[in-house]
Amino acid sequence: MPVYEYTCPACSIRFAHLWKTMAAASAGNSPACPECRHPDTKRVVSQLAVLDSIGGLTPGEVNQVKAAEERAASFTPREHINQLRAGRAPSEGA
Repeated sequence: MPVYEYTCPACSIRFAHLWKTMAAASAGNSPACPECRHPDTKRVVSQLAVLDSIGGLTPGEVNQVKAAEERAASFTPREHINQLRAGRAPSEGA
């Protein structure tokens, strides 16, 4: 379901319209203005969101993921510590 942005020449508002199908959106129809009901609205170029290359995350989400990764890397799990201690125990007594 495509979403396109339109502007109204009568009242100058900008609004988005959700079409049910691609065929309906590309049929050349334009929706009436939701404010003044003017029938002759014009489709405009929409602003786009630039997403990061790590899976389509926004910059704020990327920062949250990086912070979580840094927090996870900043400590060593207890299991790993126990494995290290078990591995060093025989050499410490020798």
